[in-house]
Amino acid sequence: MTDELVDVVDENDRVIGQEMKWVCHKKGLWHRISGILLFNSEGKVWLQTRASHKMSGGLLDFSASGHIGAVHSYEDGAYRELKEELGVKAKLRLIQKILYEKIDIDNFKVRHSIAVYIGIHDGPFKIQEDELEKIDAYDLVEMKKLVEKDSPRMTKGLKLGLKSYFDHIEK
Repeated sequence: MTDELVDVVDENDRVIGQEMKWVCHKKGLWHRISGILLFNSEGKVWLQTRASHKMSGGLLDFSASGHIGAVHSYEDGAYRELKEELGVKAKLRLIQKILYEKIDIDNFKVRHSIAVYIGIHDGPFKIQEDELEKIDAYDLVEMKKLVEKDSPRMTKGLKLGLKSYFDHIEK
């Protein structure tokens, strides 16, 4: 796991300190991530398959996502992750702030405060192979069914992000 200094936040997403990411994951400290849902011009959503050596490896995840370094904004992090993981730039729009993700896995207590962004891009992508195996476009109807079934094919964060997106478009 690549480590970095991140802001620790309270239940209202207020910064209450800073800590290394691995310490946050071991102690269950809330910290921030950005999740991006990119769509192609046909209305399909680009989802990555996480690299097998990563936590939740092999599962579908946001188009791009990642931790927010200390003193950076959710938006800064979203644009950084898009460039790092997919090698692209796209105009992003915030649709949900804040979703809370709790994962207890092995010796980790992951607590993420997530901001979800959407954007449009048709590729091509230059994927960061250390982070993801591939990226593919998926039909939203199929994805909605998988979210409703609480599919084990997706990360918990992606399920939260897609549910937020579906709620957003139904308003």
